[in-house]
Amino acid sequence: MPRPTRAELDAEIVEAAAELFTAQGYLGTSVQEIADRVGYSKTGLLHRFPSKERLLAATLIGPLTEFAALRATWGALPRGPERHRRASADMVDLALRHRSRLALLFNSGLPVLPGALAGVEGLGDLGDHRTETLAAFADADDLDGTIRAQLAVTGLVSTVAARQDVPDDLLRAPLLSAFRAACGISAHPVRHESPAC
Repeated sequence: MPRPTRAELDAEIVEAAAELFTAQGYLGTSVQEIADRVGYSKTGLLHRFPSKERLLAATLIGPLTEFAALRATWGALPRGPERHRRASADMVDLALRHRSRLALLFNSGLPVLPGALAGVEGLGDLGDHRTETLAAFADADDLDGTIRAQLAVTGLVSTVAARQDVPDDLLRAPLLSAFRAACGISAHPVRHESPAC
């Protein structure tokens, strides 16, 4: 049997950390428990991931990288209702794809996230992420729309984190409908009527 690659070993450690963080909370999980779960010494694990914060960042890097790519896609679209509809559907689908990681983030990782992600290449400042995200659901000069979008995004993450027991196919439609309603986004494109002759 071939030895696992470095990437496979790292993935095993990250998955074990994510499972323990989700089950016990970030603060309730020790590096030793993660090392024990994967059969490593604490020293060996810390050689691969120098801190518990870096382990948290590693559990979230996949969804955050995917999220950054989606935001770039939204930013390339013309401002307006079509962009808002596209972004809302993408946001709900992303949340459903990464439920357990969002539960981890929302329930235990949020307070330490800025420190955990500091210096992680390609992720930038979390304030920039927030601004770019909200711009996908409301125009920057629309304070009411921006506040609705911020509440909708927080509510989406919270709901997905709390509804782990509901299958995706049952949750998607009501989640998207509620998210769009909270943002004030119409579910249907605006039809432009031809002028009367």
